[in-house]
Amino acid sequence: MDELQIESTATAESWLRAPLALSVNVERLIGADFQPMLYLTAERRYIRLSRGAANLLDALDGTTTTAQILTEVNGRGDPELEARRREAVLRAIDGLRRAGAFTLDAGCDTVPERAWWCKWIAANPKLKITRGIDPLVTWPARMAVQHGRATRLTMMALLVASLTLCIAGLVSFSTPTAILWPAVFGILLVEVAVHELSHATVCKAFGVAVREAGVMLWGWFLPLAYVDCTDIYRLPARRSRVLVALAGPCVDLVAAGAAAAVALSASGEVSGTATIVFLSLLLMLARNLTPLLPTDGYHALEAATGELNLRPRAWSHMRAWLTDNSMGGRSLTGPDGAGWALRHAKRGRRHGVYAAYGAVTALYTLATLALVVFEMRGIAHLLG
Repeated sequence: MDELQIESTATAESWLRAPLALSVNVERLIGADFQPMLYLTAERRYIRLSRGAANLLDALDGTTTTAQILTEVNGRGDPELEARRREAVLRAIDGLRRAGAFTLDAGCDTVPERAWWCKWIAANPKLKITRGIDPLVTWPARMAVQHGRATRLTMMALLVASLTLCIAGLVSFSTPTAILWPAVFGILLVEVAVHELSHATVCKAFGVAVREAGVMLWGWFLPLAYVDCTDIYRLPARRSRVLVALAGPCVDLVAAGAAAAVALSASGEVSGTATIVFLSLLLMLARNLTPLLPTDGYHALEAATGELNLRPRAWSHMRAWLTDNSMGGRSLTGPDGAGWALRHAKRGRRHGVYAAYGAVTALYTLATLALVVFEMRGIAHLLG
C-alpha cells in the first residue's frame, strides 16, 4: 500500500483522515496478566491490547491521522513486510475505532451498527435486585483478609468434608417417599443468593468493586442469578480471578455436603426433603462447572488460561473455518476481542482448538435452550 493508495482509501473512508485521540470515556490500565487494557466506561467492557496497539496509542497526540501513521510504517526495505505491517496497523486502529475507543470528528464515518438480532440476543433482560451489595459483603471480606491463613484452612477442610459427604450420599441414595416441596424451593433460593454473595465477597476481599446483582434471562430463555464482577479484569494475577469464579461452586459443594449429612442422619420428610435438595445442588454444581456456557466454570477456564472473551473469539474462529476466511471478518482488536486471536494462521493448531471449542459451545448452547423449552412445556403441562 503506497501513499497514493492510502490517499485513495482515505477518500473513500473519511475516518482515516480524522485526527486520532482516545475518547474521554475510555480508561487505559494494566489489568489481567499484567497486560495493557482499555476499559470502555459506557459499555462496561474491557479490551486487551497487544504490545503494538499499546505502542500505537502512546504515539497519539490528538493531531495524527490514520493515513499519516500508515505512511510512516517502515518495512526496512522489504515491500512485503511493509505491506503486512501497514495492514496490521490499519486493522488494529479499525478495531479500536469500532469498539468506540477514539473520539473522531462528527463528519467522519460512523461505526456500523450490529444487526437487530445480534442486539436482541446480547440484550439479556435483567431484574436488578440491588445495585449496592457492599454492605452485605464488607464484613466477611474484611474477616477473610485479616485471617487469610485460617480462612484458607477452614475452606479446605469444609470442601474435603463436603466432598466426602456427597460421595456417601450418592452411595447410600434411596428414593425419598415424603418431600416438603415448599421447603425445597425455599432452601434452593437461599442457596442461590449465598452463592452469588460468595462471588461478591471474594471480589471485595481482592479490592474489586461489585456493581450490581440480580436475575437475568440468558438468551431470553434461561433464568440465571448473577453478580456483576466485570472489574475482576483489573486483577493482574490469574489465581485471584480463578478464586472469584470458583467461590460460588465452592458454596454449592458445601451446601450439598450439608444436605447429604441431613439426608443420611434424618428420616421421614426431613430426610426426603434433604435428599431432593442434595440432588438439586449436585445438578446445579455440575451445570455451573461446565465451561460451555457463560457459567462459573467458563469464567474459571478463562481466568486460568489468561483468555479474554473466549466464547466470542472461539465463535469467530468457527465462522472463519465455516466461511473459509482466515480473518473471520474481524479486526486485530475487534469489539469482541475476536480479531486478536485470528491473526494466527488459519490452519494452525491454535485456530483448530478455538474452532472446535466454538463448535462445541454452539451445539451445547442450542441443546441447553431446547432442554429449557422442553422443561417449561413439561411444567406448563403439569400446571395445566
